[in-house]
Parts: sequence; structure tokens; C-alpha cells
Amino acid sequence: MPKKIQPPPSATKEVEVLLGQFRLEDVPSHLLRRAHFKAEEIFATTFAEEGVTPRQKAALVLLHQEPGLNQNALAERLSMDRNTVAEMVRRMSTGGLIERRPSPGDARAYQLFVAPGGVELLNRVMPRDAAVEDQLLAMLPEEYRGLFVKCLRLIAGVGGGDA
Repeated sequence: MPKKIQPPPSATKEVEVLLGQFRLEDVPSHLLRRAHFKAEEIFATTFAEEGVTPRQKAALVLLHQEPGLNQNALAERLSMDRNTVAEMVRRMSTGGLIERRPSPGDARAYQLFVAPGGVELLNRVMPRDAAVEDQLLAMLPEEYRGLFVKCLRLIAGVGGGDA
């Protein structure tokens, strides 16, 4: 005997009203996610031949600016979880982009440095990096660009929103 199909549960009247008013294209978190995907697409298209991700580039920049960071500090600066950063560091180390050296103060920890391959990659990527950001911001009217970045900084909790 075929299984009887049950009708889906009904939403409450309050939820029905909310669902009737809901517009996904007006939800800030959804719009941020879509904007993030657009930024990732621009980066990937620009640097396709380099095989580098935005997070790897950011890690290389941070390690150039702050040589000797440990993985936990790098994860904190990148706002990424430690396990994800550990895997990224392993891949970047294997790929010759970064070097892991034992920390003089803690035998269990490693200090991270940009390897020669990472410097070569930065030499190729950084001159074109501003163009990626410019392409993203070009989607906005010029007078909104500074405010947009300021708002993103506020949402991200970075530097009080100073542009």
C-alpha cells in the first residue's frame, strides 16, 4: 500500500505575514554574502594563472609585514579559524610560499615567514591587487565608495570604521 502523503505543516498567521513581506534582495546578510562572492569572482578571474586565493594573498601580506607570526596569531589577524589556517599554512609551506621555523620560545609552536616563492608571488600579484579592489568599488557611485568601506569596517569591527 502506498504511503499516504502528509500535507506540509502550516505556518502561523504571524509567520505567513512575515513570509509575504520577506524580500531576500533586501536582507543585509544575504547581500553581503552575494557581494563577497562577487569580490571572490573578480579576484579569481584576475589571478587565475597565479593559483592564489584571497586568503593566501592576505596571509603572505601579513607575514611580510609581521615576519615570525605563529599560526594562531595569523588566524586571528585573518579572522579565520585555527584549523583552516593550519591547513592553509601546510599547503602554502608545501608549495614553497611560506616557511615554518620552530619558535625559539616554544618548541611546540612555529614561526611563519614568507618563502622566496611567496615573495615572487607577491611581486606578481601586488601591482595588480589595487585594480581588483577598484573593479569591485567601480560598481558603486564614486561618492558612496568611501562610505561603503567605512560601513564594512564598522560591521567587521575593524578600526572603528575610519576610512
